[in-house]
Amino acid sequence: MAVDSVSPLEGGGLAATRQAQEVFLAGASERGFQVRHFASPDTRSITAEDVPMPVRRALEADPDTFLAAQPSLVVAMGDPAPPERRLVINFHVDTVGPHIAPRLDGDILHGRGAVDDKGPGVAAAVGVAAAFADDPSLARRIEVMLTSVPGEEGGAMGVLGTRWLTRLGYTGRLMLFAEPTGGRVLDACTAAMTPRLRVLGEGSTDDHPTDGHNATVALGFLADHLARTVGPRAAALGAKLCVAGLHTGTAHNRVYGEGELLLNIAYRDQASAQTLAHELEQAVDQARDVFAKTHVDNPFTARLVDDWDRVVRLDWLKRGLPVLDNRDPEMEDLLAAAGFPRHDGLADGSAFTCDAIWAGGPGRYVAVCGPGRLDVNGAHTAAEWVRVDDLATYARQIRDLVVRFGAHVPTQ
Repeated sequence: MAVDSVSPLEGGGLAATRQAQEVFLAGASERGFQVRHFASPDTRSITAEDVPMPVRRALEADPDTFLAAQPSLVVAMGDPAPPERRLVINFHVDTVGPHIAPRLDGDILHGRGAVDDKGPGVAAAVGVAAAFADDPSLARRIEVMLTSVPGEEGGAMGVLGTRWLTRLGYTGRLMLFAEPTGGRVLDACTAAMTPRLRVLGEGSTDDHPTDGHNATVALGFLADHLARTVGPRAAALGAKLCVAGLHTGTAHNRVYGEGELLLNIAYRDQASAQTLAHELEQAVDQARDVFAKTHVDNPFTARLVDDWDRVVRLDWLKRGLPVLDNRDPEMEDLLAAAGFPRHDGLADGSAFTCDAIWAGGPGRYVAVCGPGRLDVNGAHTAAEWVRVDDLATYARQIRDLVVRFGAHVPTQ
């Protein structure tokens, strides 16, 4: 945790991810893990349309340098085995910014990555090592992989790590993502799309406020208009609309002619995503006429009304990402026996977006389960923390899960 591994997409240093991976690799090697993979993706693996805009931007200047600094690490215990006899535990080594140095206060571990996601990842490694130490014969029956990935935060959505490793075949009968869920199994994850509205017009000063395309007025109107038109539809479809950042400028005596508004829409299925994307685009089209009627005979917005189609733009920073929604009674029972009960996150809205969306497929069950909770433990805030006892409990449960998995899966 002392290694600053803030995602470069969150303002972190480019070399931070590799440094953190090397620290984890050293600790894993000391505990008997073997390296299966330690490499970065190439540009051919991330050119698909579903690569989020933050990643595409990072690749524009020097793709080879950026990707070389984003390696994924796979370590394992047990002899190499086919996927049906393999358990894969995933955690992400990158964090949101800013970095917060770790601090231990009694049973409370403070600092960036404590609960999201270094703490759970290291606890999982401890549990796996304990299982193989207690029963060395596991090595002949199963293989347990730990995948330490970059590119989960900063809007990367797992395309730099988890998606790539999954496509390379680092999959298993059970794939556990060590994200904070309060120890409950979530087997459904939402995905998110991010529309961006921009005004690309001309600014002016307070001496001539009628001369500019007032981006602050336009984007403020669009924020309200979309909250009223798309918000209720999103709620009806079980989605979450977040009207997020709006920026034009900070001065009191300028008419800003440029600015942007970001929204985020988390959805639970592809049909809802397509419906909401279409309805948002319709609402943006309708906004032009609504704005014109509202501002008829207003000289301060007349130029904006006249040039709306030319200066107001909609594009998408990310779109088309898959969701996770899978069930497997056999693996659900195995997890429950190890102390990880299933919880229907879609029913109560506790399902969230993470890179597990890329891991689903035939012959595997994908579950998100880890200690602590995103909200309660202050993930993504300056007050992130986790109880050491919760990490220790998680390690013991992982040990139990590995033993049970070894007893359960066929050996031939």
